[in-house]
Order: sequence, then C-alpha cells, then structure tokens
Amino acid sequence: MKEQLEEDVKEVRLSSRLTVSPACVVSDTGDLTPALENMYRAMGQEVPSAKRILELNPGHQLVKGLNQAYGDGEDRTRLAETAQLLYGLAVLAEGGRPKEPARFAQLVADRLHRAL
Repeated sequence: MKEQLEEDVKEVRLSSRLTVSPACVVSDTGDLTPALENMYRAMGQEVPSAKRILELNPGHQLVKGLNQAYGDGEDRTRLAETAQLLYGLAVLAEGGRPKEPARFAQLVADRLHRAL
C-alpha cells in the first residue's frame, strides 16, 4: 500500500485505536491539521501540502481481506485500486475530498458493478 499511495501518504501503519472504520488519515507531529490548512487557505495564505499517515485497522474485515489477497498473489491492479479506495474512504471520513474525485467515483462504480 505504501508503494501504491506514495504520492499521497508518508507512511502506512497499523493502528490499535481504530475500532469500527477500516482506515483513517492522520497528521504527523508538527504538521498542520486539515482544518488549520483550510483556515489558512481561506485567509489567502499559501499552505505547503504535507503527506499524511494512513492508519489501518488490522481487525477490520476489509483490511484482513486485502492482506489475504496480497498474500495469495491476487491481481496487483485490483489490489492497487483497493488501496486507492481505502485511502479515499479515509479522506472522505475525515471530511476531506479525494485528490481525483472522478477517478474515485469510477473505482466505486466499477466495484459496485462487479458486486452485482
């Protein structure tokens, strides 16, 4: 996942604090929070983009399934898409917006279509 998301995250790690959601994004120590970034932008300040940390819930079925699929040598393209979806969901859950909303929507639509 780190390789797939290297443009967006500085680290991918397991978290013991997540209980329900599969993943979340957090700021590193010393980095601005998304709320502060938005405030600075609203005031016309330029804010350098900082990579966030993706934390995964090792007990969540989605994370377990992704790990199992990786271990079984599943299609790497599908695994990469799943990593992108998981990251996008974490960004949405914190109130953010995926970097490429159209791409995110297409991935979700494709997955829903395959599930039918």
